[in-house]
Amino acid sequence: MFRNKIYPKFRFLIPRQLQIQLRRHYVNSIRSKYEKDWPIDYNASKPQAGWTGWPDGKKFALVLTHDVEKAVGISKCSSLAEIEERLGFRSSFNFVAGDYPVPEALRQDLMDRGFEIGVHGLHHDRNPFQDVSIFKKQAIEINRTLKEWGAVGFRSPCMYHDLELIHDLDIEYDSSTFDTDPFEPQPDGMGTIFPFWVANENPQKGYVELPYTLPQDFLLFILMQEESIAIWKKKLDWIADQGGMVLLDTHPDYMSFDKKPNHEEYPAKHYEAFLEYIKSNYEGQYWHVLPRDMARFWAGHYGRTVEMVRDSLTKPKKKIWIDLDNSPHVPFFKPILDDLHKRGYDTLVTARDCFQVCGLADLIHLKYQKIGHHYGKNVLMKVAGLLIRALQLMPMIMKEKPDLAVSHGSRSQVLIATLLNIPTVVIADYEFTQTVTKPTYVIVPEMIPDNDVKGYSESFFKYPGIKEDVYVPDFKPDPSIFEELGISESELIVTIRPPATEAHYHNPESELLFEATINFLGKQDNTRLVILPRNEKKQTAWVKNTWPEWCSSRKIIFPEHVVDGLNLIWHSDLVISGGGTMNREAAALGVPVYSIFRGKIGAVDRYLSDNGRLTLLETVEDVQSKILLNKRHRSDQLDHSDRTALGKIVDHIEKINAVM
Repeated sequence: MFRNKIYPKFRFLIPRQLQIQLRRHYVNSIRSKYEKDWPIDYNASKPQAGWTGWPDGKKFALVLTHDVEKAVGISKCSSLAEIEERLGFRSSFNFVAGDYPVPEALRQDLMDRGFEIGVHGLHHDRNPFQDVSIFKKQAIEINRTLKEWGAVGFRSPCMYHDLELIHDLDIEYDSSTFDTDPFEPQPDGMGTIFPFWVANENPQKGYVELPYTLPQDFLLFILMQEESIAIWKKKLDWIADQGGMVLLDTHPDYMSFDKKPNHEEYPAKHYEAFLEYIKSNYEGQYWHVLPRDMARFWAGHYGRTVEMVRDSLTKPKKKIWIDLDNSPHVPFFKPILDDLHKRGYDTLVTARDCFQVCGLADLIHLKYQKIGHHYGKNVLMKVAGLLIRALQLMPMIMKEKPDLAVSHGSRSQVLIATLLNIPTVVIADYEFTQTVTKPTYVIVPEMIPDNDVKGYSESFFKYPGIKEDVYVPDFKPDPSIFEELGISESELIVTIRPPATEAHYHNPESELLFEATINFLGKQDNTRLVILPRNEKKQTAWVKNTWPEWCSSRKIIFPEHVVDGLNLIWHSDLVISGGGTMNREAAALGVPVYSIFRGKIGAVDRYLSDNGRLTLLETVEDVQSKILLNKRHRSDQLDHSDRTALGKIVDHIEKINAVM
């Protein structure tokens, strides 16, 4: 109440510097409260139904805007425009119509240079929507200014908004909202990183809403006193991955171009660095347009005459249920879920609480319902656990009524879905997996022979490459892992995954190879072993009991919390694993990898071995003769362009949906 009603009325009595101190205190006092929803609302990535992507196949869209709040900002507009021109960008400048003179020469100069002009309200010190009659009077003057300036866009002061009243303005777009910003006076976010159409009662009239999707500069650098653009970069990277619209609102008023910043300024170099980051990391991948061009594109393709486009986000095609049964399923299904959302599908995600499944899902902010856990390696307990979890899943599935069940081999899901007459899709990459109930459809890599798939299901589809090709292109290296684990980059770093001793396919020979591997590597100088146990308590205790000196000296390290597996692999010099997924992740990243898996070798691992991307250790002697202890040169660039496997899998799911 103080922030939204009392403070605005009496702030003119408070010195400006004290105003900022009060706002800083308030923002920092509530910042931790919103850390799950800001700066990223992970639920805001779902586009509207029928979304087909940005023009020219671009990965994401980029829109730059500036609000000039006071007269002091007028003198800085040219300097700001020069930075953008030099780097190949253009933006819109929004001026307050009634608070200060806006020179016609400045407006014309900016438009001649390819920039856009917009109206930032009539007065900046009040909420124009607090009284309907006041806004309607202001709307007359705002419309006059829009016409005089040749402007088609509006942004309200302080991001106050009333999407219905804004219909009184003669505009093509409004940009007075945001995806998420709990620090604004009117903090109700739109929950989307895409534009949306706001329809009027008149079927012929409406406008496009362009929510800003990056935090404003005043919040970051003045109130939160951030000293870098890390938050901008993090949010930009996420929006780019989701294929959304990056819309940034900055203020020349608060930029310092040629002097030391005062208490309400920040270095303009921050903004320049942000533009340089976009160019260096995403050259050719973004559709950069002025806000009016974005609005015209959206109105032409997704305009509605009956309801808001954002309402269509809640009207899915069909509901797809995905069950996360094991830790590799988490990174695998993340891009599949994102792609399904982009195609307009609703999803339900359940997760089994075992093998760090839930921890990994939390790490990447994946929303799920935790149902069931692991019951150990005893065969009878495995069967009991399967049946118990199937029964635990039943109430939710009967309530949610999904149209299709998809997993990477979840026996509980296939069992309960079959009982409830829900078609099932199992994506598999190991042809020797044992099943309880045959799924309706199977999707496998192309290198698995047809005859092996037919024994699993008569209805099958194939995709190119390997499973790990689905999510490895999304990976971005983060060197902070060295500090996180307390290790030096100069050391020879070996990541080790023990055998899956509780799996049905386990062969005790794998354990002998694991012991031989630790004994061999532990004796090597300047070598650090990072072990990722499957069963954290049992395997960790066994290793610590078997090699106590190496554990106490930190020759052997167990991460204290869940780590990004791909990031650890990328920063390792070699990987040795008793399971399939980590081996194939290393192969997909080009990291030397050795397999101590001694079950039946599947077609995928055989393919990688035959192509020199995976070395099979089959005897204890192989440990010393085949493992090469060399520091690895890591490239600074990864190929993020190949999305063939992901696209093919989601296409198959859509085809299956179409015939149901």
